[in-house]
Amino acid sequence: MKSPGDYPKTANTRFAAISNSGWCVTLVYTGLKESEVIQMDYFDAYLRYWEQYHSYIASTGLSANRHIRIVPYVKEILMDTALDFYYRFGDRNPQPEEFKVFDKKDRHPEWLLKAEPVVRRVHDMWRGVGLEFPLEEVMLCW
Repeated sequence: MKSPGDYPKTANTRFAAISNSGWCVTLVYTGLKESEVIQMDYFDAYLRYWEQYHSYIASTGLSANRHIRIVPYVKEILMDTALDFYYRFGDRNPQPEEFKVFDKKDRHPEWLLKAEPVVRRVHDMWRGVGLEFPLEEVMLCW
């Protein structure tokens, strides 16, 4: 498969037109042909990648570490995670800078409709192998 920069740039929402991410090449491992990938809507491609990535965590040796933590885009959770890392690596006087979180929930409401069943499938898969997935926090859709 070509690298993302090798695809033509056009003014639409197709994957080939707006993607510059290396993750795109992994979509062929989900059973898609390269020609299908480059014709996909960008968000559909991203969702497929996101589901694949999180499914691999649950279904491969990556989940052997039972301390896997998904960090949702929620200010308080981001701050707590930063503090945990400070303490974990020996800083007993942590002073992380404040995370800036921007509300983007209303930007693409059609994406939320597409994403919900995907996020729920990942949650169910993780639960099925005994892992915690922060469904409610992820569904806040920041």
